[in-house]
Amino acid sequence: MARPREFEVDQALRDAAEVFRLKGYHAASLEDLTSGTGLAKGSLYKAFRDKKTLFLGALDLYATESRERFIAGLEAPGSPREAIRNTLVGYVERARTASGTAGCLMTNTAVELGAQDAEIADHVRSSFRRRTDLFEAAVRRAQEAGEIDRAKDPRALAEYLELVVQGVRVRVKTGPDETTLLHAIDVAMGALG
Repeated sequence: MARPREFEVDQALRDAAEVFRLKGYHAASLEDLTSGTGLAKGSLYKAFRDKKTLFLGALDLYATESRERFIAGLEAPGSPREAIRNTLVGYVERARTASGTAGCLMTNTAVELGAQDAEIADHVRSSFRRRTDLFEAAVRRAQEAGEIDRAKDPRALAEYLELVVQGVRVRVKTGPDETTLLHAIDVAMGALG
């Protein structure tokens, strides 16, 4: 009879995601991952086979949990346009935390590995595409509510909003002041019409 796992897989993936977010894929050593997850080397390899499998699992769980928070923000009761703005402002607010300047695992992965690994790049593109789809739905709700110009292409606006998110996520790594980022969000909101 096989011995049961003595750890919660999703928690191990969350812990590994944090190590990868802070260190990057290449710089995260086995020692960093065992220390960060609290798991022994053998347990990591038995559960995840290798570093890339662990990374992909961590990346996918990170994307799923981030998407759930994103949906909750965009679908908040009230004005759809204000929900879009509040979602963008949320990225700035999270960047002010102690670990905020470490950035987002998905964005960091796009920069570090996007051009090097087709499988990982596909995971990142899928995550960005799903978020763009959610932005598009929010833009359509705002257009139906008369808060965004109906003549504007909702997909193009959604792509623009995703670019704003990525820009904020990259800029927070260099520590711009909050006023600069909030001003950029106000400009982006003005572009929605």
